[in-house]
This record gives sequence, structure tokens and C-alpha cells, in this order.
Amino acid sequence: MSQLSYRADIDGLRAVAVLPVVLFHLGVPAMAGGFVGVDVFFVISGFLITSIIRREIAEGQFSILRFYERRVRRILPALFVTIAVTLAISSLMQVPKDLLNTAQSAVAATLFASNVLFFLESGYFDASAYSKPLLHSWSLAIEEQFYILLPLLMIAVSRRRFGATGWIAAITLASFLLSAFATRSYPSAAYYLLPWRAWELGIGALLACVTGPALHSAALRGAVAGLGLALILGAVLLIDAATPFPGVAALAPVAGTAMIIHAGRFGPSPVSRLLGAAGPVWIGKLSYSLYLWHWPVIVFFVYWRFDMPDPVEGTALFALSLAAAALSLRYVERPFRKPGGPVPGLRLFAGAGATAALLLAVSGGLVLSRGLPGRLPGDLQRIAAFSEDFDPRSGPCFYVKTEEESWLDPCIYGDVTAGPPKVALWGDSHAPALVPALDQAGHDAGASVALYAKQGCPGFTDFQVYWTGNDHDCSRYLDEIIPAILNDPGIEVVVLSFRTPIYTQGWLDYGLAERGRRSITIGSRDTPLSPVAVEARLALFLDRLDGAVTALQAAGKRVILVYPTPEAGVQVPSALLRQALWQGAIGDLALPRDVFDARTAHSIAGFDRLAERHGLTTVRLDRALCDEMACRLVQDGIPVFRDNNHLSATAARNMAPHFRTVFETLRERGT
Repeated sequence: MSQLSYRADIDGLRAVAVLPVVLFHLGVPAMAGGFVGVDVFFVISGFLITSIIRREIAEGQFSILRFYERRVRRILPALFVTIAVTLAISSLMQVPKDLLNTAQSAVAATLFASNVLFFLESGYFDASAYSKPLLHSWSLAIEEQFYILLPLLMIAVSRRRFGATGWIAAITLASFLLSAFATRSYPSAAYYLLPWRAWELGIGALLACVTGPALHSAALRGAVAGLGLALILGAVLLIDAATPFPGVAALAPVAGTAMIIHAGRFGPSPVSRLLGAAGPVWIGKLSYSLYLWHWPVIVFFVYWRFDMPDPVEGTALFALSLAAAALSLRYVERPFRKPGGPVPGLRLFAGAGATAALLLAVSGGLVLSRGLPGRLPGDLQRIAAFSEDFDPRSGPCFYVKTEEESWLDPCIYGDVTAGPPKVALWGDSHAPALVPALDQAGHDAGASVALYAKQGCPGFTDFQVYWTGNDHDCSRYLDEIIPAILNDPGIEVVVLSFRTPIYTQGWLDYGLAERGRRSITIGSRDTPLSPVAVEARLALFLDRLDGAVTALQAAGKRVILVYPTPEAGVQVPSALLRQALWQGAIGDLALPRDVFDARTAHSIAGFDRLAERHGLTTVRLDRALCDEMACRLVQDGIPVFRDNNHLSATAARNMAPHFRTVFETLRERGT
């Protein structure tokens, strides 16, 4: 069987790929773009795998069974051990909802489909990245899918006139164009799914198929490789979470990797000698196991610590990850890599299948049990249940309402026997979180309430939310409901409720609940504002809110404005459970008042001006939750939020007295 000549600089290049990823995950500020190390890995994988397949096909030695055997030996033993250990630790450490999520990702990782799972989960209601110890397996899934498809493609087209090189070039170009033009509109798909990422592997594959321009001059090799390394390091330092990615921005690390690989074909250069030194090569040989182990190590520490590691802790975690990687390389990777290894031939496939089946059975059991809530004492099971404490009708009425359904048939709450609704609750996801309060207040007052709400849609015209994680377009929803509410003479009072700070400032910049998410921006239909342009974002939001209030009042509606509520930096039920499990008692979580004020002061001041100008009735739930020192996240043993910002149904129901003013307004109008 033909073998490729060993290149130490490619092992060193693996170190350049994995180290920024690890440092980025450790929260090192200078490594804001460290995630581009994954793109470096993709190019390397495309080059090496295609080189092997192409050479063996040319020499008449290619066996698809032998190819998949090598992939099984290289990938699955270390991956399966990582999944198994992660499930074991998660079963001891994680609260039921987080264990459920981990088990689901273990199923997906075992089936080489975790990128698809994380794509489907991405969006506003996604769990914190630092509660997902197998989140990093998405990139392995992309490579595994590539490994399955590439040899089949090359065998199918190897003898055709438009051979493998042409097909790979065409697919690579199509994938790049898809990524370049769709990254902003479909950011989650572009990040997680193979069609948007195939071009990065394809660049490596093309390198294997096409010799390209010769670089016989040592000076020219040094210049090309040096520029390639600069492009990678520049991407690591300059790209951040606000950068649309992958798309065109991924060209820098991809092109840089290709330049280093290409230059190294023709002889040494200062860059190849640097990468081929003992230190980078050692890290490169560890890179697969280091990539596998570093993320669970970091996640479990952060999960226990409730905070990111400080520099000393980060150094210890890095050392622990290296130690785990070295053990994995020595006792798992290397023994299985050898042909015949500890498990020869077809028995390897049978063993891999049996191990996968066992992992799927264990993971599936954890999923079906909803994360083993029965392992908790009774009082903690009650706390765990608050993570699912929302109105039972909120699924069909809001969360899973499909685009094909009309928004003109809203769900009705309160006293449904009182006739057509005179009150409309209108807003984004914070509106349905208030449903239990208005439902209770409506029952008490003998009136009904219609819910008009859509995730991430405040209800303003010419106001686009550029929502990372999904293609977010509110136009059809708004085209239906704005005329419906304005032109319905039966609706006399409109309650407006939004998560205002997320539009004006983006995700929380404190705590871990929303750490690491890519930016949410707002703007007009065609022009997003900069993620850091907080004043401009606030001005736009208040201007569009002013326009909505003006239109409602012109249509004869009474407007009630709900002010921003506190936002926790933690998932509240999960944090309470972890405190109880590790500290022996349920704590009293609170958000410092100065943190709440820093997040909402400008929004509240804008609401005050708007309320005074239009004579609006206002609801201030923050006054019920906050005193001069802190905003309580637990009241009478009840979590205020089911996550980090949506009121639990029980807490919302307790807020019903604050909404009596809604129905008093109806009585004032004589209805």
C-alpha cells in the first residue's frame, strides 16, 4: 500500500490549529478568533485524505473497506472513550435538563450527526455552550461526513473525462459561493452544516489533486509560507463573535493553511522549520486527543465553578487537557491505529458497531428518562421542574407555531366565556412568558386576552432583527397582525412586552448563560447597525416603539407598556440545583442592582419619556423584584425565571396583581 511522505510541518500546523481553539475556549481575550483553528483542521484533513485516496486509486491499490478501517481506527476509539467518560461525569454533575441535552448530543456524536443536532438547537432558546460538553463534536461530524462521501465520489468519477479534480473544484466553488452569500442570512446553517463548510475541506482536496505553481526558490517558499502563517494568526487575533463567519472571513485561515501546505511541498522554509520543531510536532501529534478532551475538561470546571477560569485556573486546565490527551494518545489512539491492532480486520467493525450500540442505548436511556430527575431528592426534583415551567398551551400558541399557520387566529386566555377579547398581549418571547399573569388577572376580572407574539419580533415596522442562529424575518407575521390589531374595534387595550435590552445591547455581557453567542443586531430592512453601536440601536428601538404606540393610539387603543425585567447571568433552576447538590442547601440567587441598572437604565429612561409623552399606563415588574441592593431571582423558594430571562409560569402567575390595571382600564372605558 502506498504511503505519503511524512511532513513534520503538517503536524506542527495541527498545533497552530488546536492551540487557538483551546485558548479561545479558556476565554483568553487575545484569542477572540481562536475558533478559526477548526478551519485549519478542515484544510489539513481535505489535503491528507484526498492525497491518500488519489494515490491509491492511481496505483490500483485502493480499497474502500481498508479506507474505512483506517478511519475507524483513527477516529472512533478516542471519540467513543470521550463520549463514555463525558456521559459518566455528566450523570454525576449535571442537572436533569443539562444531562438530557448532553445525552442527546452523545447520540448525535455517535451517529456522526452532532453538527445537524446543534444546527437544529441553535437560536434564541439554545442552552449555554458551557453546559454542553460535547458541543465541539460538530466539527468531527463534518469531517466524518466528508470521509464517507469523498471516496465514493472519487471512485465514481475517477475514470470519467471530467475527473475527480474537476468535480472537487466544482463542488468547492459551489460550496464557497453558498457560504459567502448565505452566511449572514443563514448563519447557523453556514456554521454547522457540510454544504456550507465543504469548500474548506475542498481547498485541501484540490491541493492534493493539483500541483500548482512550483516554489523552487527558498525565498519564495519562505514568503508564501510566512504570508500563510500571518493570515492564520491574523484571523485568530482579528476575527471575533461579531464577524459573519465562515463566509468570506474564513478565506484568511483557509488560504493561509493552503499556502503553508503548498510551500512545504518544494522544500524547507523558516516557517516549515518552525512548525517542524519538536514542540509544535509534539502538540500536533496530540492534537486530535487534545481537541477531544479539552472542551469537556473546561465545561465541567466552568459548570462546577459558575464562572470562567482565571489565568491560574486556565493554566491548570490546559495542563490537565494535555495530560488527558497524552494518555489518550498513548493508550487509546496508538494501539488502535496499527493495522491488525488490538482488534484485527472485520472484528474492528463489529466491535465499533457494538460499542456504538452500547453508547446509543445508554444515551437513549438518559434521554427517555429526561435526564434522570429521580436521582434527586424530592425538593430538588421540584426545583428541576421549574426549567419546564411554562404555560402548557405555549407550544402550539407560540414556540412551535409554524410559518404556514396564520397569526390571525390567536390563542385566547383569561375568561374565555366573556366574549371576544378586548385585550391584546403583543410582543416577543417575553409576552407569552406573561400569559399566566394576564390569564389569572383576566379570570379575576371576567375578561379575555388574545396573545400575539413571535420570537424576536417586537412588532415594529421597518425594524429587522438580524438573529444569529436562524433566518429571522418578521415581515409575514407583522403584515398579518399589525392591521389585525389596528383594525379590530373589539380590541381596546394593547399590552406591549419585549426583551428590550437584547435589541439595544445584545446578549448579556455578564454570567455564562449567554456567553459566546454570536451577535444579534438590529436595523432597517437592509442595513444592520454595528453590534457595538448601543446608542444608535437604542435610538432606533425607541423611535420604532414610538411609531407603534402612535399608530395604536390613533386607532383608539389604550397602550400599556411593560418595562424591562431583570436578566440573570445563569439559568436559574439549574443554578439553584447545583448550589443545593454541591453546597448542601438551596441558595438565594440575586442579581446585583448595579448590574441591572447598567443593563437597563437607558432603556428605562427612554420608556419614561415615551410614557410621559403619550400618557401611557406602565407596568414595572422590576420594582416587585428589585430593591436598592439586588434583584431577587428566587421568591419564596420559587425560581423567578425558568431560564435566565423568561418568567416561570408560577412566578408570572404571582405577578397577576400587577396587571389589574389592564382590566381597570377596560372599566374606565365603560366596557
